[in-house]
Amino acid sequence: MKNKIIPALIAAISLVSCSKEAVDNNGSNTAVTVVAATSVPASTVTAFTSEFSGAGSVEWMRSSNNSFTVQFNQSSQRHSAGYDDNGHRSSHSVISLSAAVPQVVLDAFRQLYPGDMVYEWNLRNDGSWKAHIMRGTVKYEATFSATGALLKFEKSS
Repeated sequence: MKNKIIPALIAAISLVSCSKEAVDNNGSNTAVTVVAATSVPASTVTAFTSEFSGAGSVEWMRSSNNSFTVQFNQSSQRHSAGYDDNGHRSSHSVISLSAAVPQVVLDAFRQLYPGDMVYEWNLRNDGSWKAHIMRGTVKYEATFSATGALLKFEKSS
């Protein structure tokens, strides 16, 4: 019996000590830090603004692999795009198909969850917004009112 308990304890301890990282839009594990637009190389900002002129509610994030992800509103939708330091775009996707996320909701999310990256926003029938985020391999959902109040934060099922 002792021969089975010791390996089980070692396995349990090793699982507890694992570090977690964010998962980017491509499913890759990477740590993400929200950064000011002034911290993004000029060539990257120029490429973004010329490609997505008129984008609003822009949020820049830098990942541990030194690439940038920018989330923004355009054409009544929320988008995400990936860039390198030289301004080459590596990805682009629509995060929310229903409508652009209001700035007050984005600000409230960023204040509460500064290191998390949203992989999908959903506008719900009641007018609230649900952010879908990943922490390691665990999915979470944060629901905000249209005025930016956190209504619910839960592990996704």
